[in-house]
Amino acid sequence: MYGLGAKATVNIAEALYVGLITDTGRFMYENTGPRAHVMAADLIEKGVDVHEIYRRVYEGLPYAKLALLARGLAKVARYDGGRLTVTELDARDFAESNAEESYSEGVIDFLRAVEGTAVAALIRDRISDNGGGPARKVSLRASDERVDVSAIARTQGGGGHRQAAGFSTSMSWDEVVAFLREEVALQLAGSARA
Repeated sequence: MYGLGAKATVNIAEALYVGLITDTGRFMYENTGPRAHVMAADLIEKGVDVHEIYRRVYEGLPYAKLALLARGLAKVARYDGGRLTVTELDARDFAESNAEESYSEGVIDFLRAVEGTAVAALIRDRISDNGGGPARKVSLRASDERVDVSAIARTQGGGGHRQAAGFSTSMSWDEVVAFLREEVALQLAGSARA
């Protein structure tokens, strides 16, 4: 199956389908092409129950995840005419909402969807032991094709791709915001000159 040398079982097909829908943002991201849809059709023919997978992946939301999302949305700040939309989740947010670190997944998608946003950023405290490394993780998403967030992340030792990237840092909220404002402005100014 797909060059893996594995027999096409329903379990394998389901795992591949979950990877496919999450990597393509439910077939909405730019990395979605005809091959992704053909692969989905092939996996469905192998026995994947699309509705059940959707329910298991996107529904059945733990209350703690909703509580964490509410905290993140309550802290949204916009800069430079809304081009940069940012929020933060600190250790207190995780503790008071009884949320696991993974529950912050998806918060940034709400920020990216805000009209006028070129770059969305989620600055969150690291809750799990990170071996004494940087205290925060910054996730970036671009919704403006003129901005390459992987270039921004690489300047801080991070990585990713053009539309989704991140880095770890010990910078404060104000320092991260100032850094992001400058980087986004430089990229937008550079594209205006091109």
